[in-house]
Amino acid sequence: MASAAADAGTVSLVRQFFTYYRPHRGLFALDFTCAVISGVLELAFPIMAGIFVDRLLPSGDWSRIVLAVAALLLVYVLNSLLMIVVTYWGHKLGISIETEMRRRSFDHLQKLSFRFYDNNKTGHLVGRVTKDLEEIGEVAHHGPEDAF
Repeated sequence: MASAAADAGTVSLVRQFFTYYRPHRGLFALDFTCAVISGVLELAFPIMAGIFVDRLLPSGDWSRIVLAVAALLLVYVLNSLLMIVVTYWGHKLGISIETEMRRRSFDHLQKLSFRFYDNNKTGHLVGRVTKDLEEIGEVAHHGPEDAF
């Protein structure tokens, strides 16, 4: 029974967390799509290099070798561009979500009573809000990619 309640609480927290993605759906889609394509290209590159080394180089067909080198270079450049998008725009997504969470946390902290602050260490509260939200911002960016 307790496990079901804990699972329901976890599901509720995950749903609440994903509401922060809603205003950034387009940015999330761009980040996630680029991450998936980049992952596929990272898998394809060694396969292509293996074919190049095992089949094309021994054949001595220089026109096909040059074409294969150009294809490998294109895959590498495309993957690099996708990783730039994932790194820049993905972190922008994480920071946007982190900023919204900070705003909501600050609004909540301002509404608490003076007794709450008398009973809790202010430095501990500030540290928790700062560090925890920084970690959540990283999860907001890297979590969906890592889960995939």
